[in-house]
Amino acid sequence: MASYREFRKETLSRRRRRSAQRALRLVLAAAVLLGLAWVITWAIETIRGGGSTVDPNSTLDLGTTGLAGSVLAPLPMENPVTDTGGGVQFASMGPVQQAEGWSYTGLTYDKICLPACGRVDNSYFSTALFLGDSVTEGLGLYENPVKDVATVRGYRGATPGDVVNRVVMTDFNTSEQSVPLDVIAQTAPKSIYLMFGANALAARDDEATENSFIAYYGQMIDLVRQAAPDADIYVQTMTPVAADYASTGIYKARIQRVNEKLANMALEKGVYFVDVYSALADDNGDLLAEYSSDGLHMVAAGYKAWVDCLAGHVAYSADNPYVMGSEYYIAK
Repeated sequence: MASYREFRKETLSRRRRRSAQRALRLVLAAAVLLGLAWVITWAIETIRGGGSTVDPNSTLDLGTTGLAGSVLAPLPMENPVTDTGGGVQFASMGPVQQAEGWSYTGLTYDKICLPACGRVDNSYFSTALFLGDSVTEGLGLYENPVKDVATVRGYRGATPGDVVNRVVMTDFNTSEQSVPLDVIAQTAPKSIYLMFGANALAARDDEATENSFIAYYGQMIDLVRQAAPDADIYVQTMTPVAADYASTGIYKARIQRVNEKLANMALEKGVYFVDVYSALADDNGDLLAEYSSDGLHMVAAGYKAWVDCLAGHVAYSADNPYVMGSEYYIAK
């Protein structure tokens, strides 16, 4: 007959074995659950067309999936509206910040363009600077809403490369010579409107010239941002030309193609892109006859239509001076 000591030893041994078995069963159960979870996740990702992890340094192609709202500034009417008793208040708006290292491709031109967003009065442009070539020069020459209101620097023959290389140029409205980047730093505008293209493209009609133009444009935006870090930057489309405009390298199909490239470049740089081309073109995509002076440059009516387009396509801000009747107007 076993002694009490032997009996107790055997009992403790059985308890340890049962504890070890329970622990082993728990480990096996957890492993099975984890395995099932992995299988389910894999199946879901496979059904969705995923099945692989996303490299944060890769390019995300949004295509036509309708995800543009996650990249671009949302429309005002898509934001919550509350009535606080002192008038309608809109939630904060603005371009969604892109994660460093990500780029977005596959968005169509119309998805990249800044949508209509209320309408501001002329006082908004008192803190704006327009920078471009002889096409922009007309904003300071002919009667239009920004003449003598905004700072206009239109340099004849100018290209983005001239801005990047700090070329001293002459503004024929003021006869002053200046370096555009210095003008930006000195005036400290709240918004900067850029338009270039005619001179850079006229030299040669090939893809290499277009790619060089876009590359310089991107460098120019980087330098403009350094000169005015707090300013909103707007890249404007090239304007249309008349159907019978005869100039090497400047014609409707090419302008439209370059505008597509400008749109994607603006998206990559995180700046606003405004379609003024459509506001100035007829049903065929040519510059409206009543706006044309020589097929490329415009008369006062064209510049007025240009500014009218810009006034209705300003990024939303509660501080914008919206005109009475605009959906965002609040009586002071």
